[in-house]
Amino acid sequence: MTPEEIGAWELFLAGIPIFSGLPKSELNKIAQKMQLLSLPKGATLFRQGDEPDSLFIIASGLVRVVHLRGSEEIVDAFLGRGETLGEGGVLTGERRTATVQLVSTCEFLKLPRADFHEILRENPSISLHLTHVLTKRLIQTTRGTPKKTTESTQFFAFYCACEEGERHLLSAHLGLQLLEQTRRRVLLIDMNPDAGAVARSLGLKSSPVTRQLLLNMNLRDPGRIRTLSQQHASGLEVLSIPAENLSGSLLAGIYLFVNFLRESHDMVLVALSGPVGAVEEKVLLEADKVILLGSTSCLSPYRKLQEEFASLVPETRLLKAWCGDNPPEDVLREGLGRDLVIPWTSAIKDKLNSGVGIYEALETSPKTRSTIERLARRLGGVRIGLACGSGAALGYSIIGVLKVFKREGIPIDIISGTSMGALIGGLAAMGMEPEEMERVALRIDKFWMYSRLFLDLSVPRSGLFSGDSLLNLYRSLFGQKNFSDCEIPFACVATDIETGEEVVIDEGNLAEAVRASSSLPVIFEPYFLNGRYLIDGGLINPVPVRVVADKGADILISINLTLPAAHYTGRQKPKAEEPILPGLPAIFKAPSLSRVFFHMIYTAEYEIAKSRSGLSQIVIQPDIQGFSWSDLHRAREIIRAGEEAAEKHVSSIKALIPYFSDRCQMPLRLSSSWR
Repeated sequence: MTPEEIGAWELFLAGIPIFSGLPKSELNKIAQKMQLLSLPKGATLFRQGDEPDSLFIIASGLVRVVHLRGSEEIVDAFLGRGETLGEGGVLTGERRTATVQLVSTCEFLKLPRADFHEILRENPSISLHLTHVLTKRLIQTTRGTPKKTTESTQFFAFYCACEEGERHLLSAHLGLQLLEQTRRRVLLIDMNPDAGAVARSLGLKSSPVTRQLLLNMNLRDPGRIRTLSQQHASGLEVLSIPAENLSGSLLAGIYLFVNFLRESHDMVLVALSGPVGAVEEKVLLEADKVILLGSTSCLSPYRKLQEEFASLVPETRLLKAWCGDNPPEDVLREGLGRDLVIPWTSAIKDKLNSGVGIYEALETSPKTRSTIERLARRLGGVRIGLACGSGAALGYSIIGVLKVFKREGIPIDIISGTSMGALIGGLAAMGMEPEEMERVALRIDKFWMYSRLFLDLSVPRSGLFSGDSLLNLYRSLFGQKNFSDCEIPFACVATDIETGEEVVIDEGNLAEAVRASSSLPVIFEPYFLNGRYLIDGGLINPVPVRVVADKGADILISINLTLPAAHYTGRQKPKAEEPILPGLPAIFKAPSLSRVFFHMIYTAEYEIAKSRSGLSQIVIQPDIQGFSWSDLHRAREIIRAGEEAAEKHVSSIKALIPYFSDRCQMPLRLSSSWR
């Protein structure tokens, strides 16, 4: 290191706990022995079981500390600038007790073990202080107290291949929604060639950071870097810096710049466009998630970016999105929640062309706004998943829950359903309002039900009814829509009657999938779909909360319609000394075949649901005692039961969702170089 660098590191070391309090002369000696080490994102600093050859101090970046428990990898902490790594091993000689993985490109100060021991011999006070530090950590571990951690900042790249106005609007609104939906500290970096335009769209001054300013700046000085951004009235911070200004001689230090921005914010969103140059490539490599957005007017540049991203961005970090309706089939991938389409109308475009602001442009486009909000919750790790349980007519109560959610502004990002839950959940995912569902339900009476059932009678080989009328009903509701047409990602559950396996359906025709999920055994014939004979999913997963969790939901809400069998009809178990009808022969006192069958199903579903109830943060269980699975004509009463149950949970649900900041308090970063 040069004398200037050693002097700078002296100040840094003075703030490290194990070196604090040492005189400047001693800090100078330690700084001279330090070696500067840079490693890329995804690298491993050392592994559990390695020999302890050096002590490390994080000078820039973020690492993840993990240890193995059997075959399971346990995350102990996220550590950032100023944290020490491996001091226990170099002091005691014990092998590494954990693995350190790089979350971002990092810069370390490395002190070899031999030099460390030399420092300890010359400075006994360091040895004593370090002993106190290690003892405190041991006590915390023994008591089960977690280590102090620095939360991992999320770093997103938003790469747009769309028209200028669309790009400005979407970048600004996504930044604002990240702030609003997560209530965290968010920085929006405009690295577009026209950097400053996004700031102007937000009503801020266009003040792009110049290259000369960066050349004169110490990129290791967070106090200087933080003066570059502007703050919007919402709290969103905006930094305008053309990507080309970080090229050339500054390119090697770009990760230092990015790391200090990470350390000072909970989320960083970088807006990019145009060809992928050296700076853009660096940003893509550092990003935790890359959103590639295309549009019809820029299809050719989008396809080119797709090709370039194939070698730069792993599939696990890439989210493809489309601005406008009907994206080309080869643009977006199949599968629930992998990609999304942002509705875009000519009205929005016309407003932008007329010069209105980005807020006014979306005033009459609620679906566009809600899609951006869902994207922000997805990136922010606060996606809300709703699992809709099975229960035939009892599933009407789900409509009541949805009515309360709509009234209270509680969003839904992913839906799963089984049987009747698949029908209601599918309609909600398709965009049908709960009031419309209620109107459909209220049209069904006993005459409607029985007339269609008896028209559906079949030769009782694998079911009393063919289920054709059921499928026709579903087709009248869903039309020819597929899962890919849903506004909200959706999946439903069925059971393979031949193997007993759970089958999660999230592709293909919606009506057919819901018909398969609601094929009550013996009553309806199994539905042949995708090479399998499928029956009601309630037999294996009556409340499919695991499905929404597997599909990416962070906040899990389930609607459980299962109860002990006796509660469905209001019939309580008779006392042994009180025969049901004393004068009848015993054979007539026994339950009927249908009661035995349905109580068997009720009991199985209740036990399965009870065993899995712990997966959800919130379990809504409507009071459906006294109702039967066949009470389709009692929709109004059952829907009201769902409303009453949901109303009891409103406060608890809002306490989990950062958007409701008066109920859910989300702390800003506790340790920050910004302060």
